[in-house]
Amino acid sequence: MKIAFLSDAFLLDESATVTGTHVQIYNLARGFEIRNLDVHYVSLTKAWKRKEDIIDGLKIHWIPRGKNAFSWLEDLKAFPEALNEIRPDVIYQRGRSHLTYVAARWAEKNGGIFVWASNGEDSCDSWKNIRMIQNSGRPFWKKWLLYPYAGIQDLLIHKGVAKATHVVNQTEHQKLQLWKNYEKTGVVLPSYFFPLPEKPLQKKEKIILWLANLGPGKQPELFLQLAEHCADCPEWTFILAGSTDNRVYQEKVMSLAAPLKNVRMIGRVPFHETYNYFARAKLFANTSAYYSEGMPNTFIQAWLNKTPVLSLNHNPNDWITGYNLGIFANGDTRELLCRGRQLICDDIKLQELGENGFRFAVNTFVRESIIDSYLRLFEV
Repeated sequence: MKIAFLSDAFLLDESATVTGTHVQIYNLARGFEIRNLDVHYVSLTKAWKRKEDIIDGLKIHWIPRGKNAFSWLEDLKAFPEALNEIRPDVIYQRGRSHLTYVAARWAEKNGGIFVWASNGEDSCDSWKNIRMIQNSGRPFWKKWLLYPYAGIQDLLIHKGVAKATHVVNQTEHQKLQLWKNYEKTGVVLPSYFFPLPEKPLQKKEKIILWLANLGPGKQPELFLQLAEHCADCPEWTFILAGSTDNRVYQEKVMSLAAPLKNVRMIGRVPFHETYNYFARAKLFANTSAYYSEGMPNTFIQAWLNKTPVLSLNHNPNDWITGYNLGIFANGDTRELLCRGRQLICDDIKLQELGENGFRFAVNTFVRESIIDSYLRLFEV
């Protein structure tokens, strides 16, 4: 069986800004390759050197990333051309994108199977791009200029999701929204992860880690508030890891961090180095706005490294509270600050939560039955 993944970035591309979506696509692609599927990965890149590569057994088909706001229109031609060369039996695409429409249209015309995967709690909502512009702080005149652009993308995404052969959701909430907005029944499957290499456990340090793309939706300023709230615990270090192309916002965050002696901003961390930070940290903090996450891959990375999670807005499938995997502040910033400070003063509790997280992650995400479930979808 031949499968093609469509994506705007590849996890190991050093020129790319990668997210949890790219981590999960890579893991699935590797999982299928190990099962002897013929795996192709079609991806945009800023550092185009050659048309094709083979990386970790995956056949990568590179498409140069355009440099203007309308470059996505070129993708509507380039990606189908790549698919015409590959001729896949199955196309997998994750997240709301114009590539959703590309995948659906090609599969419909060529008799293929299209599996679309949601990646955020609002990814199954209708007219998301329009709503994001409406709720932004842009001037009124600029919003009106952007509405047609956003509306076209929303319409293409809607058509793509509607025509998907199967939809895979991360959470029950996403499944409910899919039915509400598309009258389609999704399949809830956990994210897939490989077991960590067997090696001596790294000694935990008094580190609270924040790792994400440095964007407004991730709300790093709230992590800095936590660091300020814990300023009287000087033995703890607050590591803020992540980067952004938004230089204005980055400088804003840097200026907020500068007076805080317990904060280290370390910038972008290549994916293969992230596990070292999770292994060392005693606590992982997530301050993302509700709409900015689905099932964060960083939660899984933390739990696999026996690091509990302190989460402001995200408790996917009620796992954090149901399995005692960390602290969920239920959207209350004050709760995040107070309970976060209490937790770092309780080393026994940190260890208990870390052990719970490790057992849960291994039993939930490091399972070949997840790949089996996908293979059964591909048989239809």
